[in-house]
Amino acid sequence: MEQRGWDERELVRRCKEGSEAAYAELVRQHRQRLLNLAARLTNSPHLAEDVVQETFLAAFRSMERFEPRPSVGAWLNAICVRLSSRAVSRSPGRRDDSLDRMLDADVAGDPGRPAAGVLADGSPLADPLAAAEAAEVRRAVAVAIGDLPFKQRTAVVLRYVVGLDYADAARTMDVPLNTYKSHLLRGTRALREALDAHAPATVASGAEAARIEAQAAGAADVAAAAASAAASTERPVLS
Repeated sequence: MEQRGWDERELVRRCKEGSEAAYAELVRQHRQRLLNLAARLTNSPHLAEDVVQETFLAAFRSMERFEPRPSVGAWLNAICVRLSSRAVSRSPGRRDDSLDRMLDADVAGDPGRPAAGVLADGSPLADPLAAAEAAEVRRAVAVAIGDLPFKQRTAVVLRYVVGLDYADAARTMDVPLNTYKSHLLRGTRALREALDAHAPATVASGAEAARIEAQAAGAADVAAAAASAAASTERPVLS
């Protein structure tokens, strides 16, 4: 299809001209990623569907004023975060049961369904016991993130799941850089405490647990942060 070859500026230009094919391509390129982000932020795949629909509607309404700087994806992320915050404030409560099912499927490696944004290392382990332990750690990380207050959760997700740098994450949250770093620091500390409480007994604690968590997150710098936070409480591995 011709539209698959459009670059971002051309895609935006055609959207501004009212091209239905361009709108469809924009949705195709970004919908699953935004669903993953919204599900992680709202703790509810059902709410995430509504948030993503509202995100595209808001984007299309303001498309005339949009210029793709730094990118369409970054612009859509910011809209999605803002609308996720509103959705959570309207529907506070426990995690959606369907999100738990998505986490279980991700840990089990369901090949027929896209990942829900769970932190995963993506590399199979030859040792079945090690693989089971790593899967449990991944699920513990995902659940612990979901239990964070919204701003801390968003800061952690944008940094360690989406992979944004500090400046881009702060812009996505529409907060000053130091405010973003404060949310991230508090969220990382709370996450570390939750992982200490939930990690399987056979998984090495301290720096080794931090290494596994970092591998699951796909972000090397979280290992240094987690290892530093755990340094004073490191415990021996249970056999």
